Amino acid sequence: MARDNKKGKNTMNIKILAGAAIAAAMMTTTGCQVTPGTIRDQSKPLLPGRYSVVGDEVSATETQVYLLGFPVSDLRGSAGRRMYKQALSQAPGADALIEYTTDTKIVNLQFVMFQWFTLTGVPVKTTTGK
Repeated sequence: MARDNKKGKNTMNIKILAGAAIAAAMMTTTGCQVTPGTIRDQSKPLLPGRYSVVGDEVSATETQVYLLGFPVSDLRGSAGRRMYKQALSQAPGADALIEYTTDTKIVNLQFVMFQWFTLTGVPVKTTTGK
């Protein structure tokens, strides 16, 4: 009877080790998907003839680092909004961007992820009128 009890413990230990190995494999082979924040509430609807270009193309960049899926480099909110404000600050008088693009580069290691965002656009000053 003691032998059967020992055999049952070994089977249980093997199941625990197998479960731990599967969990470890899942944690090291799966990644997290993170999307950059939006700039939607910072942009303005622009109609033809209701804005004037105030400078050459401007750009801004942001870098974020994530450890185990949690941001550790910057906790100030949306990278997109910060880039938008940073780009506008390069052209005095500008209050919107047209023809803008965003580029993202991601390096995802097992437990650490690096993201680089670049926003490029043409600064404009909106005008009011009828």
